Amino acid sequence: MRLRSLALAMSIALAPTLSVWAGDLPTLYSPKPKVQFDALALQTAGRFTVLPLKNFNAEATGAQAIAATTVPLWSRTVSAGGTKYKYTMVGTNPFVANPGATSLINAQVIPIQFVFNSFGGYVADPTAADPTCSPAGTAQALTDASPIFNAIPGKIWGTSVGTGQYVDLFQRANFYTQTRPTGVNPNYHVTLVNQPALAAIQVPITGGDVVAGTCGNIGLLDIATWDNYIQTSLMPLLAAQNPPIAPPTSLAIFLLYNVVLFEGSTSNCCILGYHSAFNDPAYGGAFHSYVSVEFDSNKSFTGVADISAMSHEVAEWMDDPSGANPTPSWGNIGQVSGCQANLEVGDPLSGTLDQIYMSANKYTYHVQDLTFTSWFYGQHPSTGVNGWYSFLGTFLGPAAPCP
Repeated sequence: MRLRSLALAMSIALAPTLSVWAGDLPTLYSPKPKVQFDALALQTAGRFTVLPLKNFNAEATGAQAIAATTVPLWSRTVSAGGTKYKYTMVGTNPFVANPGATSLINAQVIPIQFVFNSFGGYVADPTAADPTCSPAGTAQALTDASPIFNAIPGKIWGTSVGTGQYVDLFQRANFYTQTRPTGVNPNYHVTLVNQPALAAIQVPITGGDVVAGTCGNIGLLDIATWDNYIQTSLMPLLAAQNPPIAPPTSLAIFLLYNVVLFEGSTSNCCILGYHSAFNDPAYGGAFHSYVSVEFDSNKSFTGVADISAMSHEVAEWMDDPSGANPTPSWGNIGQVSGCQANLEVGDPLSGTLDQIYMSANKYTYHVQDLTFTSWFYGQHPSTGVNGWYSFLGTFLGPAAPCP
């Protein structure tokens, strides 16, 4: 059950560096966690979350997608257990025959250089060299060269799902009954177009925490504080550039380096990545989705390494961009203890990793298995490749009901 990169299908070009002036960014004040970490606690603390868009209006957002003022979106209604569920995803509808079913979506990696003023000015910078913990290159460079942005051949147990980026191949495999050679959309793709590299945006921090990890330090920030800062400080800064950077028609990926998030105390840590959206006033209230994710070279968390958190969150952005897609209740699996009822395709398989070798930079990346839509809605047979219920074959049947 392995997805292997045999060779890059596109060359990796060195992008020019753009400078973003951040002189007016306010200092981010983040409260210190209520309880101190110890190294052993970190091993099982890694998890992911979503901050859903409040009062999501699928019809209004769909109209924006038609008008091309946000990312392309499609919706579908399915039945499960006698209840109808409507979900909205990024791209075009794979169930409707469309010779031009490839969606090209600009993606902007936005490296964040955190300066922890309360801890001697400690700097966590994804564009800075770290020969001890990341000897193969910077987090920014390794991200740009990764299968998140570069195409690989996808062959799973002898079944080809085509050539594309990792999350694109997941979506093709997710709806394989439509995207296979005999399906209605064999040319279906949702492809991220990586934009020219940005210089790191420096964010000064008062508070938060810095603790020793397995390799180097780990910075900690309150998630509510950080997300508010994204929406009220970083997004307006990017919108004010000429031309604007990462508008609502693109995916903004805020790249953190060995910095994780908490909710109040260490009992609600550590969040390695999340996705969210808001109605951006800088663009007339347009639906604006984004991802915040850690590149991990610290080796303090089990089941996570380099881009695995990004593979989790970009896939969840693609299949649940608003964070509001409902499903029957499921749970007690993966990172989830108890029940939840959303289409978060990474959560049931958090920590279930595979490897992809990229010959262009001779680096072996870690990616996460991802859950097919059929798993959430109990569909028989599955629309997924090989009749499976997850990309790499971990799930061979649908979700069990969660009381």
